[in-house]
Amino acid sequence: MSSTPTTNSLLEKLGLLLVAVVVLRVTRTALRLFYRHVLGPSALCRGTVDFAKCGRWAAVTGATDGLGKAYARQLASRGMDLVIISRTQAKLDATADEIRTEYPGRQVKCVKADFTDPDTDAVFGHLTRELHGLEIGVLVNNVGMSYPYPEYFLKATEDRGDKDTGAGGHGPAMFDNMVRCNITSMVNMCRLVMPGMVERRRGCVINIGSASSEIPSPLLTMYGATKKFVEKFSRDLNTEYSGGGKQGANITVQCIMPGFVATKMSKIGRTSWLVPSPDKFVRSALQTTGLETVTTGYYPHTLMIQAIGLAQSVSESMMARMVMNNMLGTRARAIRKQAKEQQLKSIGEATTN
Repeated sequence: MSSTPTTNSLLEKLGLLLVAVVVLRVTRTALRLFYRHVLGPSALCRGTVDFAKCGRWAAVTGATDGLGKAYARQLASRGMDLVIISRTQAKLDATADEIRTEYPGRQVKCVKADFTDPDTDAVFGHLTRELHGLEIGVLVNNVGMSYPYPEYFLKATEDRGDKDTGAGGHGPAMFDNMVRCNITSMVNMCRLVMPGMVERRRGCVINIGSASSEIPSPLLTMYGATKKFVEKFSRDLNTEYSGGGKQGANITVQCIMPGFVATKMSKIGRTSWLVPSPDKFVRSALQTTGLETVTTGYYPHTLMIQAIGLAQSVSESMMARMVMNNMLGTRARAIRKQAKEQQLKSIGEATTN
């Protein structure tokens, strides 16, 4: 009988300890979010990177659409000259003209490069010559490719003739192109640009990953895996080069992992609170550079990932199945749309003949 009060006392102390741990974790998370999203970016704290002090030029890959174009425009607005890199000369020229008109006095150098080209030595030899002598203080590795629509791993590389193929489509070369575009381009651009940053002991590298590396992404398996590489590479590269003193180079390396943004790649045209425009997203993401090494860059996307993580902690298999069902629905709609377009094309060709 005498052991009962002792047992109750022990349970009470254990309960109080658990409550204290929960309160501490919630408080810590709230303070971290407040610093990263309110205090850090403010003029009072100035925790973010002053990009113009990193160097005169910013180099942006995949700079003619979506996030790449938004990064180029906003870095120009912060006083930087630009090297914009993409594979289509007409789009490069149009983007350069837009930026020069919007920000008079800013220099914009266009470099044509196809990062899916199997001859990587030729691609990066050309880039080395084009970037030689430029003080590149900011590098944005944005170029990337995904699936045309969700597809099973083994079906994605099937030979489909002239349908749904090309550098950005399904087909035998799709995964090789994806690795060159999402991984090889980033690694080699860092190798090309970072030596100058190390020599000057200042610089900033922003690698664009994806929220798909943090959440289930069946039927986009290869894409999610390449973006997981981006996250790991960025995190450890930042550890190597971010510190000051004799061992560091004072270079900030950041990985941005967006959720859905209204871009050509996502095929989403309508913006919302959860699906921002590229400009709105990049404005938010730039406020986190220097504060967070790996981040979504946009607070609603952070909440989305945390909510999915919470659901996974309850039942990982249930969450995976929910995502899989959603992907299968997206796949079915895309296949129906493609079949309809092919049918209309065939009718048009028959009518012409």
